[in-house]
Amino acid sequence: MKGVPQDPTVPLLTGLVRTIRDCCQRQEGVMCRKLALTPSQFACLVAMPEPAAELNVQQVAKVMGLSPSRASRVVDSLVRGGLFARRAMDHDRRTLLVSLTSTGQEKWQEAQKLLTECERRLLAHLPPQPTRELAETLKTLISAHGKEESL
Repeated sequence: MKGVPQDPTVPLLTGLVRTIRDCCQRQEGVMCRKLALTPSQFACLVAMPEPAAELNVQQVAKVMGLSPSRASRVVDSLVRGGLFARRAMDHDRRTLLVSLTSTGQEKWQEAQKLLTECERRLLAHLPPQPTRELAETLKTLISAHGKEESL
């Protein structure tokens, strides 16, 4: 705002958040290359809450933060790649469910291992109490950001 002095920690905080985001994006790129997936395919794969899960495309879209049509295209690429399978719901043939194939389940397990290792490295140098405090602070920031988007 014009005329309101800015807290000097704000640029520092936003810079740090951007740095963490950039680090995470680089690490995601490394994981994508290891798994031979695009970033969208990787996000879709890890959107599955467990290897045996079945979700409809709208649920996948919501978890990924994409439109249903964009999520459907990503799912299509994973079906073509043999990682996802589609089937119609028993009680509503118009709704398609997606699930991981056995190859997809193996890839999902690999992705989870890579994510766990990445998280471990990220937090390895923080003792438990500051880690909890950081988590609470980030939750507050995310919550406030979500409220701003709805204004």
